[in-house]
Amino acid sequence: MIYKTNIPVSSLVSSNQNNNLVENKFGFQDKLYSCNQKRDKQLISLSSKILQTSINQKQGMHPRRFCRRWFGLEATKKNGKSRFTEGQILAMESEHGYREQCINLIASLLKIKPNTIHRWGKGVAFDKIPTDKREKYEIYLSYIDAIRVITTTLVKLDEVSLSRLLRQLEMR
Repeated sequence: MIYKTNIPVSSLVSSNQNNNLVENKFGFQDKLYSCNQKRDKQLISLSSKILQTSINQKQGMHPRRFCRRWFGLEATKKNGKSRFTEGQILAMESEHGYREQCINLIASLLKIKPNTIHRWGKGVAFDKIPTDKREKYEIYLSYIDAIRVITTTLVKLDEVSLSRLLRQLEMR
């Protein structure tokens, strides 16, 4: 279920025009709230899209992409462009120890032995995942990635936005 806001922002904050302070419902004054409000809405929207894609549509995530996201290889700059080119990502994936890190991470999250993942193919392509397990594993990795993104998103929210989000979830 995607959580949409029904609470008008005006009911949560009141603005002081003279000094650009924003006073929230809890009595805290915060100059940053008005600046971060747009960013917080974007973060909440991103979390909703991730939940909708991974959970509602049961769309899986390939282990290679999961590792890229977990280790920050698909990170973006503030302007929305990728931090790394595909060539740079491929070079980082071929560095000594990267495959082992991926295998150990996936093994611990899926509760399977690392030797099992070693048999999924060379490099990080993981092209020999057993067909009877592929969908289940990819859906699990998708859920884990959604939880990771939502958790890191919540950490970035300011106190007012986080409180608003928690109240919305309680109303559902």
